[in-house]
Amino acid sequence: MKLVVVCALLGVLAIPTFLQTKKSSSRPGTAKPKPAATPAKKPDDNAEWERVIATADRTERIAALEKFISSFPKSGHLTEAKGLVAAARVEAGNDAVAASNVDVAITEYKAAVDIVPVPVVQGFWDQGLSKIPTNLYFRDRREAAVDIAKALEDKAQGNSGQLLSLAVFYLTIEDGATAQRIAEKAISIEPGSGAAYRMLGLSDRLQFRLDDSAAAFAKALELQPDSVEAKQGLAETKRALGKPDEALALFDEIIAKNPDDLAAKTGRILSLFDSEKRADAESEMAKLLDAAPGNVLLLGEAAYWYAAHKEADKAVDLAQKAIAQNPRFIWSHIALARGLLLQGKPADAERALLNARRYGNFPTVEYELATARAAAGYYREAAEGLATGFSVKDGMISTDLGGRIPREAKSFTDLVADERRASIFTPTAADDPEAANRLASLLAFQQTLNSPQPDEKVVSAAADVFTKGDDAMRVHRQLYAAASLLEKKVALAKAAELAKDAVQNVDAGLSVPSPSTAVLASELYTPRAIAGTRGEYVNVPDVPRPTLSAILRGRIEDILGWTSYQSGSGDEAILHLRRAVSVLPSDSAWWRSSTWHLGAALAASGKDADALDMYIKSYKGSQPDALRYLVIEALYRKVNGSTEGLTDKIGENPAEAARTPAPSPSPEVVASPTPTPAPTPDMISAIPVATPSATPTPEPKPTSTAIPEAATTLATPTPEPSPIVAASPEPTATVLPSPEPSASPSPRPSPTMDPAQTASPTATPTPTPKPSSSPTPEPQTIGSGSSKKTEPTIDPSIQAKGKDLFTPVVITVPSKEKAATDQDQKPIPPPTESPTEVPPCTLTVSNDALRLNRGGGSQAVIIGREDDGDLTALEIIGT
Repeated sequence: MKLVVVCALLGVLAIPTFLQTKKSSSRPGTAKPKPAATPAKKPDDNAEWERVIATADRTERIAALEKFISSFPKSGHLTEAKGLVAAARVEAGNDAVAASNVDVAITEYKAAVDIVPVPVVQGFWDQGLSKIPTNLYFRDRREAAVDIAKALEDKAQGNSGQLLSLAVFYLTIEDGATAQRIAEKAISIEPGSGAAYRMLGLSDRLQFRLDDSAAAFAKALELQPDSVEAKQGLAETKRALGKPDEALALFDEIIAKNPDDLAAKTGRILSLFDSEKRADAESEMAKLLDAAPGNVLLLGEAAYWYAAHKEADKAVDLAQKAIAQNPRFIWSHIALARGLLLQGKPADAERALLNARRYGNFPTVEYELATARAAAGYYREAAEGLATGFSVKDGMISTDLGGRIPREAKSFTDLVADERRASIFTPTAADDPEAANRLASLLAFQQTLNSPQPDEKVVSAAADVFTKGDDAMRVHRQLYAAASLLEKKVALAKAAELAKDAVQNVDAGLSVPSPSTAVLASELYTPRAIAGTRGEYVNVPDVPRPTLSAILRGRIEDILGWTSYQSGSGDEAILHLRRAVSVLPSDSAWWRSSTWHLGAALAASGKDADALDMYIKSYKGSQPDALRYLVIEALYRKVNGSTEGLTDKIGENPAEAARTPAPSPSPEVVASPTPTPAPTPDMISAIPVATPSATPTPEPKPTSTAIPEAATTLATPTPEPSPIVAASPEPTATVLPSPEPSASPSPRPSPTMDPAQTASPTATPTPTPKPSSSPTPEPQTIGSGSSKKTEPTIDPSIQAKGKDLFTPVVITVPSKEKAATDQDQKPIPPPTESPTEVPPCTLTVSNDALRLNRGGGSQAVIIGREDDGDLTALEIIGT
């Protein structure tokens, strides 16, 4: 029975299998169904997040975080992930900056700012993002810095504190307008923010709006009565506005709560000075300087106060102490310059301001520098400096204060006053109103004269305003204006009138503080310009009064003669020019110029032989000049029928010499040797000059020197001579670098020009040079000490001039200490006998005795010959 049941069950179980197999075989075209797929496991962002934040390497972590962000756009960790990417990229940017790879840093910083979530975590903003713009700006990536600052401003919307940190950046780069806009935005977000109003006050001050600045600081103090910053800002602005008593009360409040507040104590002392409580101010200043001798602000601003009150010695003393502590505070230099001007030392004042310009430049510095130069008689340089930043129109002077804010006023004093008040909060200027007005008239005269089509009446009126007055410098203004008009061939009648009026002012003009600089100014222009590009300064020695008088009187006659020549009055021109040649120091630059002018006048009158004689005399003492050589050559041919013998008189044509290659010294040698280079000024100055020798040096012929401009211009000489118009002895202008203006009391240093990039008008010196004529001793680098040489040396800068003055002997006197070591010098060897008999000549000396300073220095002696011969060499022996 059991067996039957089991068989039945097996049969039942086999039926589905059989049926299934049968069904499958009955539909051969039907595909077999696939088994159901196992459902994929849902990604776990939390697990991935834990893995990502565990990544140690920064680069790998940034990549993993960015992949997480793209993979889990709705993750709860998204904001945190973006913040971590931003932080890592800022860190990478900082490392790139430290490695001097600023471009990579910019890429990292921009990526960080783009991805950082809003609102930005305050700590990350303070320690990371807000520092990026400043970090880039002062690494010369200004455009990228401003772009990132703008992007950060979008990220800081609604957060007044973060906006104010950006305003600080704009204050740092002196963009007061943007700082003001952001401060006002912060005030709209948080009207009760005292910090926002303080920022507004600072931005107004940076834009020289002192009344608005005072109102903003007052509002800040109203909102935060205990704010020291608000009281300090308001007190300083009150000082600037001429309210020292109100400022004094605010400073006292600060000191009452914090007796050690150095800024408040400094402000209090300066407020006492402003209140004319001098005794109290000086007493407190002495105590504070004993405790804090390095208080540069107190030293410099007090020095300016003394200068404004015409106490020169005090001003100079305190300013020098301030500069010794920290030379970057420009107002210390300005105070020093004003004190030196009061002491009658305009050249020293100019040097002080040139030192100031090394640390920054803004309109006040240019104005002060022009004031010092005008006081010294350097009118051309003063006018050129003013023209770079100032202009005159309808009696109003205009400039951009701080290089940013356009302003205009009737006088220089009023125009630049806000720069002083916003920087050192001093209400009283140290200016001399009369000098400031003369400077304005100089600018107006020069601007009118340099216009494309100057009107003679307008130019003449401007010249009258510039030259009016009864001061001792008037004669120098008259001659400068007359020479300028003559150079431009404008208002020649006015030029002659000014020259005639100058005659009666000659003696007074020699009583100015620096008569040598005033008289020699026109011929010092090019040497000073060249020295300036090298960071050097030309010291001008004292020239004897008779020589200066001769130069002034000779220049007057030259101007009168040349205006007569230009006007067609030949006989009158010859009369005045003969007087000029007879009066001027022989072989000086003015003498050569007048001699050439006389030659032109004689040639125009048909006196060719006399004209040729004057031309040759003028040319022989000058640097080779291809233009003038052609004039002489043509007239020589006209007088003598040929040019035979001309080379013996004045040397070869410099234009021809420039085109003719020098012959090889040894034609037998296949490979020509390297030619010996012409000696440089440094090489020339190294030649001993104190070794005595009576052996005469044969008179060298002038070496033909290439003059680039003449060589290209004079391809075809003109058949007939044309007088070369040299209306003014002033050399061609050399453009000096002009630093970017800055209104900051501690501006950035200005770049210096590479002297190698400045075209020099100097001709190549000859192997056997004649001493070049110049009244100026060796140019000294600004701020450098005395020379280290103990032997008398010829000034190398004399060789670098493009135009000579008159032949001096410039001796560098060793200091007392160094001179003491030279007492046991070797005995002077006896002079060797001359192989040929030398005919004697008569020398003239400007002064018979020299008075040397015990501490070292330089002096000049003008030596000439009574005849027309050349002075080949001169050796001096001194004990």
